[in-house]
Amino acid sequence: MQYEALLLCTIFLLSACGDARDTGSGSMTGKKSTIEIQLQEDINTLLTASPVKFSEECMSQVNMCWYKIDKSFGDADLPSVKVNGALILDDVASVSIAIDKDVGKNIGSLDLSVRSLPDGSKHEEYQAFLYGLLEKIKSAGWTHYYAPSDPRISGSQIDKISSPGKVLGDYVLSHPWLDPDYRLDLDRWLKVDDFYDWNFYNNGNYLTLRAQRHDSDDAPNERGTYLVTLNFTTEREYWAPAFSESKDKARWKELLPGLLKNYKAIRDAREKKAIDAGIEIDSDYQDPPIKALK
Repeated sequence: MQYEALLLCTIFLLSACGDARDTGSGSMTGKKSTIEIQLQEDINTLLTASPVKFSEECMSQVNMCWYKIDKSFGDADLPSVKVNGALILDDVASVSIAIDKDVGKNIGSLDLSVRSLPDGSKHEEYQAFLYGLLEKIKSAGWTHYYAPSDPRISGSQIDKISSPGKVLGDYVLSHPWLDPDYRLDLDRWLKVDDFYDWNFYNNGNYLTLRAQRHDSDDAPNERGTYLVTLNFTTEREYWAPAFSESKDKARWKELLPGLLKNYKAIRDAREKKAIDAGIEIDSDYQDPPIKALK
């Protein structure tokens, strides 16, 4: 649901169509800057206030524009980004915002890439970095989020889950091994297949922290290189892509209750299977409210 914009970006990058220019009030001065971004704010408000210039690339065929900052991870002047006034992320190398003009000019999705550790660092060092980032995210008010069709199984049950990615044979987006409230041991950490996703919710917005692992060729069990990204979405950008047809995307608020009913049936069946296998359900967790349905 959260990565539809990435597909459109890929199509765009392969196309020779469109135009590009720098936009924004700031200029690169070699000093550290902080870019303040509010989900749902008008993109022009951000462009005017940003101390770092965004490039603008528009594709008239799909009536979309992309606003980006792309720097090298090794640059000395990587900016910080403050999201929704609370979460401050340092050393941000890439900022990408997709604006669907058919929907409006407000920011509905935000992708960030942050500098982590030097290439070839130890896996334990990357673990420490990522768990520190998770604590920072939680301290800014973001809470653990279970995908709506996933069983509510917390990290307290990891000893009963034998493999990453799946729970009792079912693929899940919110795997107990990647519960942000629990730390994974190194043995299990290395069994995860390349991608680590932690999911959060905060006041109508959704966040996925992702780390993509590339093991070292000469010492794969000891060292690697990780690409760390954060994807923020509003309710519309999180839920509307669940519908494949454009006409259904436009009616996502109307269609969402039926989709949620289907998800609940899937979750109920998975949780029953888990209970039968002796796995505890995190029954204290309740799905966060969806403001658009109020």
